[in-house]
Amino acid sequence: MTELSSLIDPSKRIGTVTRVTASAVELTLPNALAALGRRGLAKGSVGDFVFVDCDRCAILGRVTEVGIPDRQRDVLEHQIETDPMVEPQGRAQLLATVSKTTRKVTRGINTQPRVGDGVYLARGGALSNSIKDALKGDVQGDSSPLLIELGHLSGLDDAALSIPPEKLFGRHCGVFGATGGGKSWTVSRLVNEIVRIGGKCILFDPTGEFTGKVAGAWQYSFGEAGNGDQPLVRFPSENLSELDLHALLTPTGQSQGPALRSATKSLRMAQVLTAHAERFPVEQNGSRRTVVIRRGDDPVGHVVLEEQGTIEKANQSRLAFGQAELMLADELAVETCGFDFSALSRQVRNECVRPVHNNDASKYGQLDSNAVGYCNSLIIRIETFLTSPELACLFSDNGRDICREIARFLDDPNAKAMVLSFEKVSFKHNTRELLLNALGRYLLGLARRGQFRQNPLVCCLDEAHQFIGRTVGDELNNVSLDAFGLIAKEGRKYGLTTVIATQRPRDVPQDVLSQLGTLFVHRLTNDRDRETIERACGDLDRSAAAFIPSLSQGEAIIVGPDLPAPLPIMMAKPEKGQQPESHGPEYQKYWSEKQEDSLVENEIT
Repeated sequence: MTELSSLIDPSKRIGTVTRVTASAVELTLPNALAALGRRGLAKGSVGDFVFVDCDRCAILGRVTEVGIPDRQRDVLEHQIETDPMVEPQGRAQLLATVSKTTRKVTRGINTQPRVGDGVYLARGGALSNSIKDALKGDVQGDSSPLLIELGHLSGLDDAALSIPPEKLFGRHCGVFGATGGGKSWTVSRLVNEIVRIGGKCILFDPTGEFTGKVAGAWQYSFGEAGNGDQPLVRFPSENLSELDLHALLTPTGQSQGPALRSATKSLRMAQVLTAHAERFPVEQNGSRRTVVIRRGDDPVGHVVLEEQGTIEKANQSRLAFGQAELMLADELAVETCGFDFSALSRQVRNECVRPVHNNDASKYGQLDSNAVGYCNSLIIRIETFLTSPELACLFSDNGRDICREIARFLDDPNAKAMVLSFEKVSFKHNTRELLLNALGRYLLGLARRGQFRQNPLVCCLDEAHQFIGRTVGDELNNVSLDAFGLIAKEGRKYGLTTVIATQRPRDVPQDVLSQLGTLFVHRLTNDRDRETIERACGDLDRSAAAFIPSLSQGEAIIVGPDLPAPLPIMMAKPEKGQQPESHGPEYQKYWSEKQEDSLVENEIT
């Protein structure tokens, strides 16, 4: 418990309150002048944390402005070599209230300061202990709750900041920052801290910079097997949604679109009929199988299953197919395709039949060669995709089934982290976006079935602006990349939360940003990015946001509903072997080598 004597230290008094507003105070800073070699002795500079000593509490503030009155500026300039007779003044933003009886930090200003109150520099240990006590006070569990160790408050090396995972990840988390601001280091720190305290997380790594940087992680790679312990994995195409399929294949609207929708329905039905042999007895007839469909006890016709797992339509019973649709409505109404993609091109061709057979509406007509011609480009596209190396992560049998690997990871109590690298996945055909969105949808499906209620999972998505709030496909066939947005909106109640990291917060939809509880805001120089963050964070006012463009590397402002105020924090540097490979081109190394090689060649010549 924090002692009162450590909150207010008389030797650290820096000034007196001279003016009070609703959210700030103005104060004298008699010892803030740096003239005449006093820089090392000056007290009170922009960014300092201070306590305003009130009767029964102390108000936590941060100095946001220091200056001298306009009327005294000439005096300072003319007496710069002597003892200037000026009185520096400052302004401090009021952040939170610290009770002198309970030592608890609470949000808001419960007692307004008065003119004449003393202002003291905050001691780091006292401040961090008060914040820590406030954060873990209502966390249910043992007397010593788990804490995520982040770093220390900026300018206060002894003010370590640790936050319970409930407060950090419970309402989702966002990490924002321009290139070089320290965003990747923060993600690495969070993931490795989850591992340290015994949690579970999956990190989606679009660039491969986290490969080998997470302690004890299960590591996998899409597209190509990675170096070292990174086996090749694939996402089974049968787990794609029908919208994914249409966005990938982009069929034309008039003929190819209806044929593709009918083909997916037929292939689903073939799978269900085969799986429910007890309900639908199958008769073998050479390479074909015949399934008798009944209405009650009366047979209405049969459905013919071909050797390839497809359904024959030409000259077959239309009534039997319709009756099977009614009987299997629940089984067919699923989000995922659920069939073997290799059979799709043949089934599309099978759908190209005339409406009726010789004026008999109970049967499909003959194969329509014109319709087959219209669908020929779609059929060729399907067969090309099957062998395309860019789409091998979806349609090839090479590599492990990532859905099975995720299930194995979730069932293993000793597995703490999984890193999925997308570095080798092609940008062609929107493969990266569709693949990651399908994985997010798969995890959300597990969450809705209660998989994470007793074993919470944190999903970390780097470069989130590439995968959230976008639509891929064409005008007629498109899919919204909304999986991680849906996780942010509804995953919390299921035990599935997310960490979204991006250098372009303006590209993340506002409805997703509004669901993020805790934000780490690194340096942002773009005006639109800062305005986006300010709109998303009610607690981040103009005074606190003014520090964002000048934050140093690794420094961030952490904002959250459970924190007493926006707090500037210097994130702890990742430990050796855990630093992401996020450095830029090594010009000195490689350009100098080429120059030396060129000199050697010239000498030989």
